[in-house]
Amino acid sequence: MSLSQLAPIADILAAIGVILSLIFLAYELRQNRKQSELANWRDLLESLSTFKGLSSNIEFSEFLERAEQDYHALTPAEKRAFGMYLEQGIHIIGNFAKHNDTIPTKLVGMEGALHSLLRDLLNNKGARAWWVETKPKGRFMPQTYAMVDTVLEQYATD
Repeated sequence: MSLSQLAPIADILAAIGVILSLIFLAYELRQNRKQSELANWRDLLESLSTFKGLSSNIEFSEFLERAEQDYHALTPAEKRAFGMYLEQGIHIIGNFAKHNDTIPTKLVGMEGALHSLLRDLLNNKGARAWWVETKPKGRFMPQTYAMVDTVLEQYATD
């Protein structure tokens, strides 16, 4: 067999090699994307765990109880602390809501738990008073305003 007769076979083998390389690359990219999404979810879960852990401090937890009952009775520094606490919680929960279309199968059902957490965070007199004061300041994304307003409307208290 001459070299000119082997050329078409070599071209076919090279094409098969390129196709197999592309298939392998696509597989690796997909695996990398999945790992990246899982890492993002682990980070979100860790931030939520850290946020919830703040109330393990009894002194801070007692402060939250006072703030939730009467926001207007707080000092300016306490208002700031309560507001930053609420903002942090809203942002963490908002990040879950923003990425809920990529929830791993093992975390399905978390949406309901997060909705309940947001409701518990905001459905008190202090948080509602803070929201009335904070909302006009424009510190959130439009979806966040809608999410908070929806929760507050659904669970209006007297």
